[in-house]
Amino acid sequence: MTVPLVVLWLHLVGAVVWIGGIVYQAHVLLPAARRGEAATFAEAARRARPVTWTAISLVVLTGFYNVTRLGPYERVIETGAGLMLAGKFILVIAMAAIMGQRDFAQVTLLRAALASGGDPQPALRSITRMDRVVLLIALVVIYLGLAISRAR
Repeated sequence: MTVPLVVLWLHLVGAVVWIGGIVYQAHVLLPAARRGEAATFAEAARRARPVTWTAISLVVLTGFYNVTRLGPYERVIETGAGLMLAGKFILVIAMAAIMGQRDFAQVTLLRAALASGGDPQPALRSITRMDRVVLLIALVVIYLGLAISRAR
């Protein structure tokens, strides 16, 4: 196995873990949380945080390495991959920012509401919206990644 192949594999595994975790939480745990299992969701989200942020870090770091493998700058710009790459970077930064707000603000607010006997629904609604936005952006990022690999 070559180093570029291992790095690409790590990049894809990181993306699958990150996005797969969000899909699971958004489509399995959040519906249960809205039906009264908010404490279960809050605990699962808290426990998933280290895995999620390790996956995000892995995606970002391996993504930077993968950029170095695209070839000469002139060719990258000429094929249009440079513009797609810039768009992908911006979207990944937006996804990470939304995930930060979700994991470190909204999940914390949810846990505080549960601990104080408050209403968890506002935090759950915010988390639901953020998850949907991240998943939508992820589809665009995946498309751009495939387009960049084809443009080389």
